[in-house]
Amino acid sequence: MKKIAALLLVLCMLLTAIPALGEGPSGNWYMTLADVSLGYILLNEDGTANLNIASQVEATGTWTVDGDNVTITAEGEPLTFVYDGTSLKSDVFPLSLGREEGRLPMNVIVSMMSGEEFELPEGMTEDDVRTIGMNFIAEYSRIMEAASASADSGEPAAEPPAEPADEPAAEPVAEPAAEPAAQEDPAVTIVKGTFKVVESYSGFRGVYIARIQNNTSVPLFIRTGSLKVMDASGNQAGEATYLSSCGSKYLEPGEISFISMTADLAENGNYTYEATIESRTDAYFSTDKTVKLDNPEFRKAEGEYGRDTMRVTVINDSEEPLPNIEVVFVLEDADGNLLDLNTESLFRHELGANSTITLVTSVDSKVMEFCAANGIEPTTVEAYGWVENNDW
Repeated sequence: MKKIAALLLVLCMLLTAIPALGEGPSGNWYMTLADVSLGYILLNEDGTANLNIASQVEATGTWTVDGDNVTITAEGEPLTFVYDGTSLKSDVFPLSLGREEGRLPMNVIVSMMSGEEFELPEGMTEDDVRTIGMNFIAEYSRIMEAASASADSGEPAAEPPAEPADEPAAEPVAEPAAEPAAQEDPAVTIVKGTFKVVESYSGFRGVYIARIQNNTSVPLFIRTGSLKVMDASGNQAGEATYLSSCGSKYLEPGEISFISMTADLAENGNYTYEATIESRTDAYFSTDKTVKLDNPEFRKAEGEYGRDTMRVTVINDSEEPLPNIEVVFVLEDADGNLLDLNTESLFRHELGANSTITLVTSVDSKVMEFCAANGIEPTTVEAYGWVENNDW
């Protein structure tokens, strides 16, 4: 999608405009957004600093420490961060810096979104890269929305009070009636949510999948979500601060979509969780239109090297080609529990007029292992398709 390239371009411009991004005790500080490495700052022992932004923008500068404040000056522009022992944070920059590098370099995301070939990082699959990429886009869009809202929230200065007139005092005026309490914005409804703990490449992860619906009378846009996972003692064991995957983010009244979030966990066990989905009546995302689908189904793997898959037939019965079709697949058991969610798209491709195509996606192998270990039988697939109306 063209908007992806635009987002990344704006990000690079933003980072270039704020060259001082790191500080703290000497060493490397990484800027990471949704598991994507956006750059680093090396604070040298001699008080100099080396900045690298998205492997494209490089600069040098200096850094100083005053108590918990670390100030980096690059190209004549100082920026002060607060060092808390593990991270560097600034009120004027939306990301904190940490010691750990992201799982995916930004150049891989750029190549993937541009339709170019790229080398998979060791130990990662294309599905891993795609998931991280979608997380990155969602989280970056959230930050840009917040920045835009902050810029637009300034109110005009109040009018200065009028000079008092040299006249008799006015008759007393009745107290104005109290203004009604502000109404909360319309919110999306979580119709059903399912949480489970499955193995991951680094341990375990809590997976939350939810069917959501717009039960209001106005269109809603899904902005982001958050997930908190608590252990048996009520202590927080993991969290997610953005959506891992999502169906259509634009919901007309009564329309359904799906979301998922994942949180890294140190071990398997019995957990409780709190999930929140943020929506609003206007957002960065564009509107979209529904695409017809037929015969969604789940197919068990055949043979030793077969894959468990979800598939659906996509139908374009119009007289015009449909570009960039997206489809969300949700695997369910006989009781309607949501087991796995994945998205596929005809990215940079069109489905011709009056034609069909079958989209196929793999079921997460860790989810299938979880189902086998817990006697759960996947039975059905739900699928929804859409095309954005403003794919700029």
